[in-house]
Order: sequence, then structure tokens, then C-alpha cells
Amino acid sequence: MKNSKKSVNSLVSILGVFLATMLFGALIMLMIGKNPLQAYAAMFSYAVGDVSAITNLMNRSMALILAALCAAVASNAGIYNLGGKGQIELGAIAAAVVGYKLIGLPIYIHLPLCILAAIFMGIIGAAIPGYLRVKWKVDEVISTIMLNSVFFMFTSYLANYPFRDMTRWSGTTPPVEESAKLPFLIQSVELRSGIIFALVAAAIVYWIFNYTNQGYRWKMIGLNPRFAQYGGVNVGKDQMKAMILSGLLSGLAGAVLVCGSNYRYWESIAGPYGWDGVLIAMLAKNNPIAIIAVSFVFSIFKNGALGMEQVANVPSDLTGVLLAALILFITGREFVSILFRKRKHIILVDEEVKQ
Repeated sequence: MKNSKKSVNSLVSILGVFLATMLFGALIMLMIGKNPLQAYAAMFSYAVGDVSAITNLMNRSMALILAALCAAVASNAGIYNLGGKGQIELGAIAAAVVGYKLIGLPIYIHLPLCILAAIFMGIIGAAIPGYLRVKWKVDEVISTIMLNSVFFMFTSYLANYPFRDMTRWSGTTPPVEESAKLPFLIQSVELRSGIIFALVAAAIVYWIFNYTNQGYRWKMIGLNPRFAQYGGVNVGKDQMKAMILSGLLSGLAGAVLVCGSNYRYWESIAGPYGWDGVLIAMLAKNNPIAIIAVSFVFSIFKNGALGMEQVANVPSDLTGVLLAALILFITGREFVSILFRKRKHIILVDEEVKQ
């Protein structure tokens, strides 16, 4: 009950911040002489105006959710994985190579092999900085950021040379076999089944966080690793587990992009997903349910940007401003909350002194 109430409060808070962001955007549009009602009508029409738009929204959100869960799992355990972009690239290249190299396999064998290969590479990508952090105290923030470039150059080399599709432009692998493609959830509207992977992953992570001993240990470490260690928690071992699960989710995101969307690997297939995932996890306070909601909000802004530009002649760059405002309002909410708690504490102390 407590966890459900917390999730509801988090969703209500996100809705309030979303409305504040919309109001802020409306003020900017009025200042530059644009009609905010027309612009927002166009944005929502492009993002959620019909079945096709909603399908595009869900297809875009599937990798965002997985990337955000990747960041949330690590952060919840007091270790920071900013290498989601590189780990997604590793997972994607693995899924693509297995997807086109293995021929003649049935889908119930070929597709799981692609997903397992992607997960394995994602785990490797996260385990390296995790081990460096646990074993030698190497700052995982620096190592994960640096490894993004290493993994990108590695996958780029593979896509440009040994696994390049010679019939197309450079940096692209051949398309995967039909048996390596995720089936459509709804064929008529091209809704991809990758969204199911994302939602199930979010539900599993939510369950781990709130109903398992492992999740409780991660929370203890995230709040105070020294206290957790005094309480008998093996901090290094549990943080390593968190990084492994984090890498698993990144690899799964890579598999979903290749097997359920692009059907091949191409350079920078991870795009903004890695960094947007970190941002979404922060805005959602690592709550898996809130991560789903924030991912949809991000997708609404980005999918609707084209509509605002075409219909209301509002620059699509305003989307970046709105996302920045969203972050600002989230930060402001936390700042006010901290001030309120401090003020409440001061009042209680004064009352105790008077008594």
C-alpha cells in the first residue's frame, strides 16, 4: 500500500510539473508572437492525435524506458552508470551480427539467441566499470563516460569493416533474418512488441526494488553505504549485481532497437537514448512506474515538435527549451521540498525549546 501510494504521488507530481512546463512554453510562444493553443494542439495531434501517432509514441518509448531503467538500477544502489549509450551500441551490434549470420533457424531459437547475445554484451559493457569501481575504487562516472567512446569506436569499426553491408552505405550491417525479428504486437498499426519487453522489465525492476531483500540492500547502499556495510551488507558485491542488471537492461534495449525496429545495426543507433535515459531516471527518482510516465512525456515532446513547426510555425528547437524547463521545474520542486522540510524541522525544534 505504501509503495502504491508513493507511486501515485510521484505520478501526480510529474503531471503537475508537466502542466507547469506547458504554461512556461505558452509564455515563451506569446513573447515571440505565436499562438500557444494552436502550437500545443498541433503537438498533441502529432504525438497522440490518432492510432498511428500513439503507435509511434509507444515505439519510441520502448528503448527510452529500458535506458532509464538501466540508469535507475545502478543509481538506486549508489553507483552511477552513465555508459548506457555505449552498452546499447554493444547490445545492438551483437543482436545484428547474430541476427544476420545465423541462417535457417526457427524464430523460437534465432530470436532468443539475438536477445541473449545483446544482453551478454550489455552486461560486459557495464561489468567492466563496475569491477573497476568495486576492486580498485575507480570513479565509475568517469569510466562509464569514457567507455561510451571506446564502445562506439569498437562497434563502428565492426559495422564499417568485418560486418559491413557492402550494398549500402558504410557503418551499416546487413539486415537481420526474418526469424530474428520481433513480431508485431498489432500488425495493422505496426505496434512493435518491444514495448512489452520495456513494460515487463519496468514491472520486474519495481518488484525487485520494493519486494525483495536485494532491492532493500540496494536502497540501504544508496542511502548510506557505510551504514549498510556496518549492517552486514557486502556493498561491493551488491553494487556489482546492480551494474550487471543495469547492463542487461542496456543490452536488451539494443536488441529491441535492432530486432524490433531498425532490423540492422547502424552507427549511433543508440542516438540520444543513453543520455535521455539517465535524465528520465533522475526526473522519475528511479521509480520504475514514474519512469514509464516520464518516458511518454519525453516522447510526446519530441514526436510533437514537427507538428508545432509545420502547423504553428513554432521552431522545433523549442522542444529542447521545454525539456530544459521540465528539468528546471523538477529541480525546483525538490528544492522547495528540502526548504519545507528544513523549515518544519526548525519549527519543531523551537516548539521543543519553548516547552
